Amino acid sequence: MSRYLALLSIMFAVLSTSIALPALPVGRAQTVGKVCVADISSTSCPSTPPSFTGPLDKPPQFAVNIQNSDRFNAFDISVKTNAGILNPVSLDLAGSLIHDPRTIISECVNNQPVIGSCRSGIDDYGVVSLAITALGYDVEAPASGRLFSITYNTGDFVGVLGDSSPIEFQTGCTNTSNNGFCVTIAHSTTGTTVPETLQGATFTFRDFGLGVSPDFQIIKKGSSPTFTVTLTTVGDYSGTVRLSTSISPITTHQPTSSLVPMTLTLSPGSTSTSTLTVTTTRSTTVGRYVITITGTDGVLTRRASLTLFVENR
Repeated sequence: MSRYLALLSIMFAVLSTSIALPALPVGRAQTVGKVCVADISSTSCPSTPPSFTGPLDKPPQFAVNIQNSDRFNAFDISVKTNAGILNPVSLDLAGSLIHDPRTIISECVNNQPVIGSCRSGIDDYGVVSLAITALGYDVEAPASGRLFSITYNTGDFVGVLGDSSPIEFQTGCTNTSNNGFCVTIAHSTTGTTVPETLQGATFTFRDFGLGVSPDFQIIKKGSSPTFTVTLTTVGDYSGTVRLSTSISPITTHQPTSSLVPMTLTLSPGSTSTSTLTVTTTRSTTVGRYVITITGTDGVLTRRASLTLFVENR
């Protein structure tokens, strides 16, 4: 028995409705709705497939929404990404059109069952699947709003496999709302699968990396060593990064630092450098210092540090 016939069978048991199996008819809605991947702040579908960007240290979140659909009271949806780049962690039903009372029939994240079981050949790394049914109510037409949302982490192979991943609907399923894709919007009372168009998205990491070389040095008082600060782009990042430094601990006569230049402009695929000069004098307090270099572009902030030992020799 297919996943979707099994889903409708469970709905039959839960709702005590009459469902025509195994040939599940396709509902004839006045208009065919859309199931889409959208911005986490949205409850609708954009007119065209969106392209999202984000930094490496912020967990990306996306919504799976429905728009202008015929009425329904259950769905079974599988969303996939390239797990090496965009790795799913969890899903959330906050704000879902299928609200309580409801029954989650199965939930599988990254090939790990959360509720129920995962499916061989459909659930895999990078795939999030959710099958759920409403208890005692319909989502009336034209049905528009949030179905669920997904939270991701950075994959282990960003930069190796690339910096961009599609966010799309899993393939390989039949008798669904869009045949060949694993998206079923169902109405158990009428025993129909509601037809839908599908729209995915693309996510590209937009970030920059900051490093300093060397990151450790021993010097004598009165010397002024130089270090190379390197900025590299990740994904389609482009922008202007402002550099600054701080030195700890604070002493009566601590070293001073300067950066030339203090502002670097990056374009996708580029690398840029600045020279950090640390100045000491005969009166500089000996000891261990940590110099932190900070690069800032709006909300993006990256840091690197070096350790400097100043000796009296």
